[in-house]
Amino acid sequence: MTMPVASQDMPLLPGDQRLAAGARQLPGLSKLLHWVTAFLVLLMFVSGVLMKQLSGGPASDALYTLHKTTGATLLALVLLRLGYRLWAHLTGRWRSGSGSHAVHAGLYLGLIMVPLLGWAGVSDFGARGIYLGYSLPRIWPEGAGHFGWLFLAHAWLAFIMLALVVVHLGLALNDYIQRGAQRMPH
Repeated sequence: MTMPVASQDMPLLPGDQRLAAGARQLPGLSKLLHWVTAFLVLLMFVSGVLMKQLSGGPASDALYTLHKTTGATLLALVLLRLGYRLWAHLTGRWRSGSGSHAVHAGLYLGLIMVPLLGWAGVSDFGARGIYLGYSLPRIWPEGAGHFGWLFLAHAWLAFIMLALVVVHLGLALNDYIQRGAQRMPH
């Protein structure tokens, strides 16, 4: 983790790679994991909506398999991210009082619960197959008859998580603008 400090006589401009005094730059691995997670969440949302719109057929089946495979990958990545954050003692660089801690907690909870609900649903439904001939392990009794409400909870929580992503983007944009305003010469 690096903590670059800028000279007081040299103002920071938007786009400048230096950070204001005391600001912390997150490690490259953290940034990479964040953006891979963001991409996978976008892929999950698009594939989930499209597969429901197509409602059957080879294209829908392919999207369904992509959705399950990406969901399993995303769950593993999020658990890796959490482990890395704990191991590296990363706390983020958000301003206190911005509500971002609650938003991040909600996002992490959603990033774990949404895939688990989907996984439980496909376990109950009996459709655990993913790419390369692999199958997800069963985490719910097959044929228990609860897949309908599991998938409904999965979908509702995914849309709630999407709303949190929008709030997250707003907070990030606000943070970026505020930091840029502090860097501008007076």
